[in-house]
Amino acid sequence: MPPPPTPLKIAITGCTGTVGTHVVRRALADGHAVVAIDCAPPAEGLSKIDAAEGSALSYVEADATDYDAFLAAAQGCTALIHLAAVYTLRAPDGTILREVPQHVIHNTNTAMSWNALSVARALGINRVVMASSVNAVGMIFSNRPRFDYIPLDEDHPLYPEDAYSVCKRESEIQSEAFARRYPGMRIASLRFHWVIPDELAYDPVALDSKKGTERDLWGWVSTTETARACMLALTAPEATFPPGHEAFFIVAPTAVQRRSSAELLAEHYPEITDVRRAFTGNEGFYDVSKAERMLGWKERAFLWTRE
Repeated sequence: MPPPPTPLKIAITGCTGTVGTHVVRRALADGHAVVAIDCAPPAEGLSKIDAAEGSALSYVEADATDYDAFLAAAQGCTALIHLAAVYTLRAPDGTILREVPQHVIHNTNTAMSWNALSVARALGINRVVMASSVNAVGMIFSNRPRFDYIPLDEDHPLYPEDAYSVCKRESEIQSEAFARRYPGMRIASLRFHWVIPDELAYDPVALDSKKGTERDLWGWVSTTETARACMLALTAPEATFPPGHEAFFIVAPTAVQRRSSAELLAEHYPEITDVRRAFTGNEGFYDVSKAERMLGWKERAFLWTRE
């Protein structure tokens, strides 16, 4: 039996958000120390973490666009998870709840991702996780998404149009560049989908009621499994994930709806003729085998098949 992995001291940006909070908790539960970094006040940043969970937790209020502040905050860390981002917040029906100008989204996110990689390099941190998105392909914010084949895998061409999607692609380009220039670094760009609470993710009736959208191919992932993916991307053995940069779809293997995936595809994307799998139920439109093969990650899901 292999020895347990050496505990890490992980710098986690964007720790006050829904995903960030779950990642911090998962890291602490796995026995790691955490330096939580966010531009929100400390009281807000720590309010969701119980004191019992926080014995190995420290909080630093710092803006990830400020390189020097970021560098100082991450001193002594041996791993980094970069989750901080700015974006326009929308309700499920598309209503804008918080609008951020396109130039602010692009410039802020692009600067933060470059700083994250630069800080990691400066501090000798070779294990890095970068929060990417399925939107790097060009999806929810595009005029009409372009899919050359189904299911999507990480080799599918990227066609981003809006600022958020472009900056996620640029983050992946930055990661590729750092991995080439500094061969010892191992960088995972995790392409998260619609992250939802576990109580919704694992209730097939409730999940089906949400219906999802054709613009992102009816995908989803739970908060618990999003956090687990982050930790596996740091701790997966080099035998399966060697140094370098890799992008991974972090998406459930089923679609939101219990309706036939073949029917959804035919109705909404009749122009896609390169379909590389048979759909017998609500199988998803993403090939997530790379994350399972290299990281040991897979989302739990309810598979519905027609009688």
